[in-house]
Amino acid sequence: MAKKSQKATEASFRATHFLIKKKKAFSDGEVVKEAMMIIANTVLKDEKNGTDLISTLSDVQLGASTMVRRVSAMSGNLADQLDRDLAKCSWFNIQCDESVDSSSIAQLLVFIRMVFEDFSTREELLALLPLKTTTRGVDIYNTVKEFFMQKKVPLEKLVAVTTDGAPAMIGRHTGFIAHCKSDPDFPKSLHYHCIIHQQALCAQVIGFEHVMTPVVKIINNIHSKAKQYRIFKVLLEEMSAEYGDLLLHTEIRWLSRGRVLLRFLSLLGEIKEFKQSKGEDVSLLEDTEWTLDLAFLTDITGK
Repeated sequence: MAKKSQKATEASFRATHFLIKKKKAFSDGEVVKEAMMIIANTVLKDEKNGTDLISTLSDVQLGASTMVRRVSAMSGNLADQLDRDLAKCSWFNIQCDESVDSSSIAQLLVFIRMVFEDFSTREELLALLPLKTTTRGVDIYNTVKEFFMQKKVPLEKLVAVTTDGAPAMIGRHTGFIAHCKSDPDFPKSLHYHCIIHQQALCAQVIGFEHVMTPVVKIINNIHSKAKQYRIFKVLLEEMSAEYGDLLLHTEIRWLSRGRVLLRFLSLLGEIKEFKQSKGEDVSLLEDTEWTLDLAFLTDITGK
């Protein structure tokens, strides 16, 4: 009986983990269980031990309140694992990035990469810290320092800090890095500029507007008319294209450019055929030099 209960609890945890990964609401657990019981009663009712199997499935708890407890338990377990790894690792470095969420609150993401004695590594999201007022270097420093003290993070193992190039991060006198260097609790460490940020900045100044402008124009043109857009998607489906749609470019999202270009390059043949079917000029898409520039920009802006 105890083994049966243990299996039901494990199944509840696994199902909760699956639903949360799929970004489903807690209330969806009850719907999943109801569907599961309908299937079980239909398929297993007349089978040998079918009644016992149905009874076991009915013991799997997937109510909203149960799922909340499961998520809380898993979250606590992950936090405990991270604390143990921090105590066990030989060195670690942190990566900090500040952004604004949908409620206009500045959030500081702190990632950590730990290195162990056998030189194996582990990367995790260490914290998501709200900056409720200003986002100056001293605010970021105080928030990070307070979190480190509360979590008792072994700062003596810190060997490097990675940030973007914002003045609040790397300002010579008042930036986050400057405050860390002046604090005796922080050991001497290396400072790096985030590679992805560097790629994004590079893409903005590298002078490839002759590639990006036509790409955005073509994508927007395809999306501009509902009927035309539907025909394009049907064409992609009929040609068994690698992707089923084009992505719209968002200038304020620094990973958007690379994803848009990758999708466009992958569907270049289908886009060319679609424009030809409408009698539009495709000389640019057939230009070898322009295509090489497109591939190069896709490569340097890719994730």
